[in-house]
Order: sequence, then C-alpha cells, then structure tokens
Amino acid sequence: MSNLKDPKAEKRDLELQKLFENVPYENEMFVDLPSKGRFYSNFNGVKVIPLLFEDEQKILMSKNKNINPINEMLIKCVEGININDLLSMDKLYLLMKLKELSYGPEYKFSVICPACKANTDSSLLIDGIPVNRIPDDLVDPREITLPMLKVKANIKFPRNSDEQYFNNPENSTNNLYRLVVSLNGNEDPVFISKAMKKMHIRDIKTIEKEVHKSEYGLDTSFQFDCPSCGHSTKISIPFDANFFSVS
Repeated sequence: MSNLKDPKAEKRDLELQKLFENVPYENEMFVDLPSKGRFYSNFNGVKVIPLLFEDEQKILMSKNKNINPINEMLIKCVEGININDLLSMDKLYLLMKLKELSYGPEYKFSVICPACKANTDSSLLIDGIPVNRIPDDLVDPREITLPMLKVKANIKFPRNSDEQYFNNPENSTNNLYRLVVSLNGNEDPVFISKAMKKMHIRDIKTIEKEVHKSEYGLDTSFQFDCPSCGHSTKISIPFDANFFSVS
C-alpha cells in the first residue's frame, strides 16, 4: 500500500480555503428561545449554524421514510439542545432562524385572498417577525381548573418527541390525554384517557388551549392587503413546501 501523498492535495486544500474565506454570510447565530430555555435540562444556550448544500441534499434525498427531514435539519444545524426535547414554540422559532441563516433574511410566499381568491406574492423579513417570550412565572407542568368538572388538572407542554401523536386532527384529539400529567390527583394515563372521552367540550378546549399556549412564540399573523380587491385582513404566515428554499 502506497504512503505517497497526492502532490496536488495540499495546493487544492489551500485554494478551497481561499475560495471560501470571504463568503458574505454568518457562520453561526446564537439565539434567544421563546421559552428562554427554562424547561430544558442543563441548558446553556443555543447556537444555529447554516445548512450546507451537501447536507440539504443528503437529508432531502434520503430514501428512509422513517427520517423526518425537518428534524434532521435541526439535528445538523442546532447545537446546545436535544431536538427531541424541543417545545413547539422553540422548534418553529429555530426553523425560522435556520432559514434566515441558510437562505437569507427574507421569506417569500404566496397568499390567496380570502375575499377574491387572487393569488398574490408576498414577503416578510424573518428578523422582523414578532416573538412573544414566556413570562418568568410560567411553569411546566402547570395546574388549571376545568370549568365544568371543577377539578384540578396538571398540563404539560408537548415536546418534539410527541409530534407523532399529534400529526393530524384525529390523532390530536385521541392523544391529548398524554399531555395531562394528572386529573383530580390521579396520574393513571388510562384513567385520564377514559375520563377525557366523557368530558364536556369546554373542558377539552380548556386543556387544548393550555397545552399549546399559542400566545407565546412567533407571532405568525400579519396584515394582508389584497392588491386585487383591496380586502384587508390578518392572516397566518403560510409554511409550505417552499419554506426551505432561496425563493
């Protein structure tokens, strides 16, 4: 076996280093999570690094159907936290920062006017999307009182590892019990599941609202003024298949 080195290798490496030494993008970004990292073990901050073309292709071209490409991107590009432990509010925020760092500061998307159905191109600066961070007195899990049963329930935030249970409306309803730590002091998940099937809709909606805490995290609503018919309304930022792209 030859130990001879490729005489061109060193020169090639130097030329590659020189080629990329003045690339005009950030190599990393330290971020302040909407949750402030308060519900993660041994949390010392989070760093995001850009997704490289080679990484993107490996993830998106994977034939393994068990691989979630979004999670793989986060695993590759987010340091300082276990991706399985991510709260929903933090996951969306990190995806936005990853897009900003990897593809540029602007998110371009199409909007269908709810009044005239015209399709309009729109855009937002990612850094300009408002972020509502949690208050310092919020805890997880937390105790609430159900309005109809008049009993206490302890509710926790869903983690990224829980995503499989809430990937469609039917699953979300059937698996909501997984986020109820205790009901009237009872921690038995079978008891909680059976009890929730008998609950008044107001109690279920109260649990759902507490679970998601949608008032925290990115404010994904924005004012849309239709250039075709003049209709003005607040709509949610669409997150479609084009989210991870330059355009």
